[in-house]
Amino acid sequence: NFLLGNKFYDAAADSAESNGWNNPMALAMLDSAEVYFSRAVAQDSTFIEPMVNLGSIWDDRAESMGDRQKYEERIKQANKYYTMALDVDPTDEKARCNLGSLYLRQRRTTEALAEFNKVLDHNPQSALAHYNIAIMFAEAKIYREALQEWELASKYDPDGDIGDRSRANIKIVHDLMNAPTPPLEK
Repeated sequence: NFLLGNKFYDAAADSAESNGWNNPMALAMLDSAEVYFSRAVAQDSTFIEPMVNLGSIWDDRAESMGDRQKYEERIKQANKYYTMALDVDPTDEKARCNLGSLYLRQRRTTEALAEFNKVLDHNPQSALAHYNIAIMFAEAKIYREALQEWELASKYDPDGDIGDRSRANIKIVHDLMNAPTPPLEK
């Protein structure tokens, strides 16, 4: 069930990449992924990965169009599944970082930072936590600190996706910082 859920979730993400999360194909794939992940959790209530993935599904659904009430319901569901995973293992890095990212998108920065720091308390070399803290700093336009965090994420995940994304973000920020200032109009 977990593996089938992953296949449907990957297919949903592929579809959403080109057509957005509101695309009927992406939504249908998310529905199928949810069914399989729910079955996996029902079969083993200590299996964290499908819980985290269920949280991610609801997180993705929150990004699709809908009224404010639907958005809040979807965020609540995402939070529920991330919390469920953390009840099983409070040190689960992905669940904690996803919860922190959820808080960050809600502009609950203090709570987001607390989640990322809990990960770093347990694993100071967490590329995922450093990456998310960098995003938080970048959104606040605190670029020096964002660069430092992306450097750490890149160092701790030199060959992975997080390292790649961190290096790309470092380049973007450096390019922005080194761009010539346009002359003022007279």
